[in-house]
Amino acid sequence: MSGAGDVQRSGRTITRRSALRGAGIAGGLGGTGLVLPARATGTTIVSWASAGQRWEFPEKGVYPLFQKKFPDIAVQVVAEPIADMLPKTAIALASKSDRYDVIFDDYNYVPQFIAEGALEPLEPYLDKDPAFKQDILADIPENVLDLYRDKPAAQGGKLYGLPPDGNVQLQYYRADVFEKAGLKPAETWEDVIMISQELSKGGKARVVGSTLKRGLWSGAAFITLLRCYGGDWFDKMEPGGWHPTLDTELGHKAFGVLQRLVPYLEPTSLNASDDEANTAMLNGTWVYAPFEPAGSTMNDPKFTRFAHEWKVTVVPKGIGDKARHAPHMAGLGLLLPVYSHNKDAAWEWIKFCCSGNKQDPAIGKAWVENTGQPARASLLKEYSNIRPYFTGMMDSFPVAIRFLPIPESDTLYEVVGTQVSAAIIGQKTPAEALKDMQAQATKIMTKGGYYKT
Repeated sequence: MSGAGDVQRSGRTITRRSALRGAGIAGGLGGTGLVLPARATGTTIVSWASAGQRWEFPEKGVYPLFQKKFPDIAVQVVAEPIADMLPKTAIALASKSDRYDVIFDDYNYVPQFIAEGALEPLEPYLDKDPAFKQDILADIPENVLDLYRDKPAAQGGKLYGLPPDGNVQLQYYRADVFEKAGLKPAETWEDVIMISQELSKGGKARVVGSTLKRGLWSGAAFITLLRCYGGDWFDKMEPGGWHPTLDTELGHKAFGVLQRLVPYLEPTSLNASDDEANTAMLNGTWVYAPFEPAGSTMNDPKFTRFAHEWKVTVVPKGIGDKARHAPHMAGLGLLLPVYSHNKDAAWEWIKFCCSGNKQDPAIGKAWVENTGQPARASLLKEYSNIRPYFTGMMDSFPVAIRFLPIPESDTLYEVVGTQVSAAIIGQKTPAEALKDMQAQATKIMTKGGYYKT
């Protein structure tokens, strides 16, 4: 078995860095990038993305098609690991940096950026091309596009981003391992504990995984469990509400499940973001991930010899009258900073990356073949033959629940995730962690003015 940082490609072991280099650009560039050519008289835009699958690779994959249509626009792709890139974008926009023309960012940051006045509204651009606007509004589910609006479409919300990337937590399992052990995917979180115990029998190395990196990642894991048991962040998200409901009976149930799961988790889980999780699943270190964000490389033989074994289904639900399947909605979209000096050229790149078959079937095909994960329903359906997990995404979208649509969202997930991590490693008891996250969340909402009468 290859090491935890390696990926299997075409029968040979390669490192993550060589995998990225093989796709055209090394990860972790930290402010550098590859300039793709245009005519000397043209415009160069800078597109900032997370390194690797779903983001950097598909952007580079569709670029030759873009260059044919727009030979006078060059794209400089700047890529670095997702766990580093996401918080850096918040700093860049808060400081009004004009370096980036497009940012391929997690929608969780969008409410904050809108509140700061850092994003260009996309409605004026969409209105100039009614056919494209009608097509994309019909093809991407409204609840997915709402992630990039200042408020839901039903309330007259306006778009500040477009998603070429859709995502949702899925229950990933290795079919070959489950069949040999006589196991089926979990329906409830009690089933998850049973499966994890069974996979660990006989002193085997722990092979269950989750993204529990301190902060945003562990915060999202806890909130998913809380929602699966029928709870959520607040009593209600409207005036007179916004009171955190974390240190509650349902919060203790959710934390109890996480506490019982941790002994069976493979050690890299405790510091895993998407990058570490994908690597562990590709090389066989993990064989079960009960609530893992979707990833395109697990069904791609170029990256793993287990491509035909990784299967998905919906995230398990809790136990009790309020129990539900409640996977976390995820996904990244293309944003246009107000500080860009090349907005028209940047819009053409955003529109191109988000194109569907009515614009040019070759674009969607190139996006998927270069490990992209579309938000368009038509592309998910069309390419589920080569990416079977696309079907699981479509099944999960209707029950998925988003990050909070408020500017404080990222801060709230960070403080909750920090408390979760403290309890996992034994610095606090779960009861102490729940009490502290409740107090800190209340403080954040008080400072935000949510309790003013």
